[in-house]
Amino acid sequence: MILCLNLNAAIDKTIVVSSFTVDKIHRPESVISLAGGKGCNVARALKTLGEEPVVYGWVGGFAGQFIEKELQQEGIQTDFIHTDFESRTCTSILDREKQTMTEIYEMGEPVPLEKIAQLRIQIQATIRNYKAVTLSGSLPPGVPPDFYAGVIEIARQAQVLTFFDTSGDALRKGLEAGPFFVKPNETEVKSLLGVEQNESLDFVQAAVEVSTKYKTNVLLSLGERGAIAARGQEAFVVQSPTVRAKSAVGSGDCTLAGLTHGLLHGFSFEEAVTCSVAAGTANTLTIGAGQFTIEDFERLRGQVQIFKG
Repeated sequence: MILCLNLNAAIDKTIVVSSFTVDKIHRPESVISLAGGKGCNVARALKTLGEEPVVYGWVGGFAGQFIEKELQQEGIQTDFIHTDFESRTCTSILDREKQTMTEIYEMGEPVPLEKIAQLRIQIQATIRNYKAVTLSGSLPPGVPPDFYAGVIEIARQAQVLTFFDTSGDALRKGLEAGPFFVKPNETEVKSLLGVEQNESLDFVQAAVEVSTKYKTNVLLSLGERGAIAARGQEAFVVQSPTVRAKSAVGSGDCTLAGLTHGLLHGFSFEEAVTCSVAAGTANTLTIGAGQFTIEDFERLRGQVQIFKG
């Protein structure tokens, strides 16, 4: 089993319209509501890849009930801690005609200290039941920025692999705890290295620098341009297949899932990275975060190109 931490749970609602315009009434072509948060997306992708994910985190209210029930209906196990406040809703407005995505993400309510402690104790007590832990997404209000770092340390002591994807102080502090693999994007790696966002960057060198500095494996995600993978001084440039994308929401989460899946199945470093990019690309072919078909994944896996950096 794989533990997927989903600390900032949400109902992810995708509204598809044509010619989205501010100050206008729109009649959606379709509305898709899913159990969301990056950990839920990772779990959904892992399920498609044949894994057994279990989602931990906090949920509350009617939205929390929806999130829990929706995951269970998808065949994904959950072990949430329940709160007295309502879980958030995140809305994405996809304009099919203009090919734009407008996203409105609620912040959510602060998590009480006793609920934070309860989750930490739960992880400590059950960590040895899992082959790996994915830690992804932002921290909700009230949760200290070193929470992920604490979980990584718990997992390290239990010799359980950790796959890490967040931003800001939570990313920096988590990296100091030594995760097995980290998946930053371009914005996050520039922040880590103290580079201004408008400055150019040698991505191969950046991935190697993060890998050697924090003694971790790195997959630097570059979106449709592919990725850079680094293992110490060794680096690989990964090119994504060219596809007609419908929506990129959740692609980073599928990338993390593909990486976890590949390494847990004993694939080589390069093969696991190829799996990750194939899963992330496959997600763009379907509207709905963390959703793709195993047929698309296998087809695209054969089209990913990887070269020594």
